[in-house]
Amino acid sequence: MKIFILSFILLVVLRVSAQNTLQLQDPLPVDPILSTGILENGMTYYVRSNSTPQNRADMFLVVRAGSVDEDDDQQGLAHFCEHMAFNGTKNFPKNKLTSYLESLGMEFGPEINAYTYFDETVYMIKVPLDSTQYIQKGLQVLYDWACQVSYKEEDIDSERGVIHEEWRGDRGAEERMMQEWLPVFFHESKYAQRLPIGQIETIDHAPADRLRRFYHDWYRPDLQAVIVVGDFDQQEMVDRVKKMFSKIPAAIKPREKKLADIPAHKETLVSIVSDPEAQHSVAQVYYKQPMQQARTLSDYRDLLIRELYNSMINQRLSELTQTVTPPFIYAESNIGELVGPLNVYGSVAVCQTEQIETGMKAVLTENQRVKKHGFTETELEREKSVMLKSIEKLYNERNKQQSISYAQEYKRNFLHTKEPIPGIINEYNYYKQMLPDIRLQEVNALANEWLTPENRVVIITAPQKRGSNLPNKATVLQWLDEVENSNPEAYFDTVSGSALMSEIPQPGEAVSEKTISEVDAYEYTLSNGARVVIKPTNFKDDEILFSAYSPGGFSVYRQDDDVSADIAPDILDLSGLADFDPISLNKILADKVLAIKPYLTDIYEGFNGNSSVDDAETLLQMIHLYFTQQRSDSTSFASYLNRMKGILENKQSSPEEAFQDTLEAVQANYHPRKRPMNATIINEARFDRITAINRERFSNAGDFIFFFVGNIKLNTFLPMVEQYIGSIPSTGDTEKWNNLHIEYPSGKIEKTVYRGQEAKSLHTTIFHGKFEFNRENIMAITALGKILSSRLLEVIREDNSSVYSIYASPMAARFPESEYSIKISYGCAPDKLGEIQNSVFDEIKKLAKKGPSQEELKTAKEKLLREREVALRENKFWISLLPSYYRNYDGNFSDFNSYNQLVDSLTEQTIRDACSRFFDFNNYFSVSLKPEQ
Repeated sequence: MKIFILSFILLVVLRVSAQNTLQLQDPLPVDPILSTGILENGMTYYVRSNSTPQNRADMFLVVRAGSVDEDDDQQGLAHFCEHMAFNGTKNFPKNKLTSYLESLGMEFGPEINAYTYFDETVYMIKVPLDSTQYIQKGLQVLYDWACQVSYKEEDIDSERGVIHEEWRGDRGAEERMMQEWLPVFFHESKYAQRLPIGQIETIDHAPADRLRRFYHDWYRPDLQAVIVVGDFDQQEMVDRVKKMFSKIPAAIKPREKKLADIPAHKETLVSIVSDPEAQHSVAQVYYKQPMQQARTLSDYRDLLIRELYNSMINQRLSELTQTVTPPFIYAESNIGELVGPLNVYGSVAVCQTEQIETGMKAVLTENQRVKKHGFTETELEREKSVMLKSIEKLYNERNKQQSISYAQEYKRNFLHTKEPIPGIINEYNYYKQMLPDIRLQEVNALANEWLTPENRVVIITAPQKRGSNLPNKATVLQWLDEVENSNPEAYFDTVSGSALMSEIPQPGEAVSEKTISEVDAYEYTLSNGARVVIKPTNFKDDEILFSAYSPGGFSVYRQDDDVSADIAPDILDLSGLADFDPISLNKILADKVLAIKPYLTDIYEGFNGNSSVDDAETLLQMIHLYFTQQRSDSTSFASYLNRMKGILENKQSSPEEAFQDTLEAVQANYHPRKRPMNATIINEARFDRITAINRERFSNAGDFIFFFVGNIKLNTFLPMVEQYIGSIPSTGDTEKWNNLHIEYPSGKIEKTVYRGQEAKSLHTTIFHGKFEFNRENIMAITALGKILSSRLLEVIREDNSSVYSIYASPMAARFPESEYSIKISYGCAPDKLGEIQNSVFDEIKKLAKKGPSQEELKTAKEKLLREREVALRENKFWISLLPSYYRNYDGNFSDFNSYNQLVDSLTEQTIRDACSRFFDFNNYFSVSLKPEQ
């Protein structure tokens, strides 16, 4: 429910109307900026002009039908229909649709995608707007999906294998346990028998007519919406949409469409399920509620009350994780949407294996505490401030919101939840007028409304371990009774009125300035030796991104410090700052829009963060305090270890985790300083060493380079930088990292991990070698990855139907040694591992011998140029790129603007040569996962 652009006259009218007192009985309006309506054939449309990203349009086709609409003989065919939309339509024969969209520079996955859920199927594309042809073709794709999918027998049969592999990839402990508890949760509802992936027998053998029947019954205009948001003339797009989609004939004698029921139940339903491959114990308590759709201003106010409740209960649960012996690893409670006609209030605790009772009772006790005593006035006022700050940021960014965020919002409005879309200007007004008048009693009353024994379901999932005693249903019901009959003490909200910094430091000063004209940035050297790089942008109106780094990292410590160094930044992050423990610090910063997090890598230490424009000074104060007044909190350390042990204790039960650990070990050539973390190794962490490492890594500002990107006014921002960064002490030392010689294994290595009961395999092959680090080679290996990924998807997925996904991911690094890797990963049937690997290798060899086709090369170039075009107008791109240039090129941007020329210079010979150089069949390693024998 957000966002943007208005004419001056409309803005004035709305601002005047905002002064009037809201009438809560009035219906919620539709954002006046949006063009929406229903065509004569019943199709709904949403069209909105929006200039972020420039020269792009997000286009959705939303179908108000999903797996719950399947007949008994169609289970899995709603999802199958989604797949078939990409396998041939009237205007785009098999595979031509994806090929055409990719030829425009669109990436399959991020910009060409779809999904199927219980009640909905949604198709999404992002189209460039260079010509009216692209616009029209994009609309034609949606049109074809809506009513002209081909469903040819041969296309259907070839897609069965792809969906089978998607089904296979989902198999595992969580899915097996869900199959057991879902019928209890949905209690005699059709939803319990309609998981979107469906039944494998139906996927493998259903005749084509069953697919066509589902498509005919449910893909019809009265159940569909077309959504178009982008950088175009709005009225012109409305006219295009109306002209094209009005051609779809209205359904004749349409099949009745209604939401499946989820029957109510007086008794508490309980499901307790275990699995030998489960990693965590999870206790879930759900209270099913009637769905509440927001139709009036009063309904909207109710949404705000519910949001306040959610935030405050979760803040309390978060505080419990910061105790010495936290009762759970993680917990949350929320009211939210479910499916069909229901919402659900859910309380979930991820527990230590043997502490299910402790974790479940703890989260329920917090609910009971609210039910008995309510929240406090100070909690409520603090959370109101947080929500007001949040909506203010959205309001400030109303002209720079991503088009896809609007498209997603309109999608939710069309679906059964009917999310309101009054627009950010109205919503900002509602927040400002409604929040101050919400009384504590109104929020507290929700506990009695939600926490009732009727329609309650308890689900416990846990690892299946010898000697482990899981509760039975009677025991679980007893736990519930014990909590319900308890009277926990009222919560005491410790509030500190202190400012973050008790004393403002004496500022340093900028002693030199350099303009980096190639990227419109500025570099300042401060009097303490710190360097600061600032790039002002207008991409977002209320966003500043931050990054910093210094050489050193883990590499400057001995091996016996590895675990301490690994978790040191986490403990620093969790310990609070200066005189504030973590809970007090969170409360002081609650109404600030900012984040900052320290990190350590092998060879660097640093920070990442962000803030709103108004909170930039607080961000800079936080940076100063991390260098000058660190806290090293033993309680936070003990709490962290207890929670991490709970996370790690059953890690090896998971076949996927065992596979990943082996892959990491092989990749590091079993180097002793790259051991995969487990519940035993983490005990090597030492609090005193963590304290020392943090102080050593984050104390010398003169060894750091700080980067800021966003809506920055230099005349006001630079003095704050001098004040808070320029005043950080500096030793004058310049540190270097050490080369630990953690290297890829040489030669040809193939490992197999035998884990798991499912007939599924995972496989990763990594080619690697020395790399001449320059822009030409980086461009060549990047383009090679795109071409090979597309080819493998076409041959291994589409032609052979052997995998669901497969990608070639290149990586190049300059330090500590210049090297490259290309990772190829996929999942498949165990008996196809050898066949697929041979096919992958064959495609690589063909590419090395013959090079790419002209069409493949053209498509790769278009993708590279399109990605760059969008990235150049995103703060997140620049906050990543600037530090990269300083690390890898010593801050030399002289040929930064040669990117397009580098892309243009790519030839078939370039790719052929790169393929020969970067794929050495005598120097790769691979790891496969197979089920236990």
